[in-house]
Amino acid sequence: MHALTILFCSAGCLLVRMLLWLRYRITLSGLAQVRSKGTRGILFLPNHPALIDPLIISTLLYPTFQARPLAFEDQISHPVIRWMCDLVGTIPIPDIKRVGRGAKVIIEKTLGVLITTLNQGQNVILYPAGRAYRSRFESLRSTSGVETILQSCPDVRIVLIRTTGLWGSTFSWASDKAPSIEAGLKKALWTIPASGILFSPRRTLHIELAEPDDFPRSADRRTINRYLEAFYNNEAPPNTYVPYTWWERVGTRKLPDPDVKNN
Repeated sequence: MHALTILFCSAGCLLVRMLLWLRYRITLSGLAQVRSKGTRGILFLPNHPALIDPLIISTLLYPTFQARPLAFEDQISHPVIRWMCDLVGTIPIPDIKRVGRGAKVIIEKTLGVLITTLNQGQNVILYPAGRAYRSRFESLRSTSGVETILQSCPDVRIVLIRTTGLWGSTFSWASDKAPSIEAGLKKALWTIPASGILFSPRRTLHIELAEPDDFPRSADRRTINRYLEAFYNNEAPPNTYVPYTWWERVGTRKLPDPDVKNN
């Protein structure tokens, strides 16, 4: 990737992080340890508690690793967003539910792109669950993406990423309704300035990177998925509502989880 493009994108990531600071208080751990071992050929495997965490993770990783994320085409369809995604090398994938019978072919093609990218020494961000949380716990079900990649890239570096604090946000399924990036951003655009910007309540997030030595690389799909779930769900926080304005009568509070049977 051209050096000027990397510099431009890194500056853009810094701007986005500054905007995210208006709503989120983010702490990050483990990045220096991962970086000390090198910055190429890494498969980043984050959990996915809400629609906003891919943006947060990508902007944190890009300046150092230029990791290529996956994204559903309908979520990056806006011309400006698509242009930005193209700059950072986003790998688009159609919404599997809409494709129907052709889903298997599309998944295989996308995994092929990921494998080629990793074999070239580049970095990839793959969300093993393939969808955002439906409860406070990550559930990988029988997804096989990680297993398939490891069969072709057995020596790739594996870095797990655990984000906690987003379950309960407007961008999550915690309300038992489908979240919307557009609706969440619109809400933030008026509530944050209305609260005086610097005085707006902020949600606390912690993002942890770990490169475990005991990851079951050669195990079957079930073993790999259960290992990932154990990491992601360790001390998973409950459904937490954080107000958008300082004058709300009811402040930060814990709420019950949605009925996952419907999701």
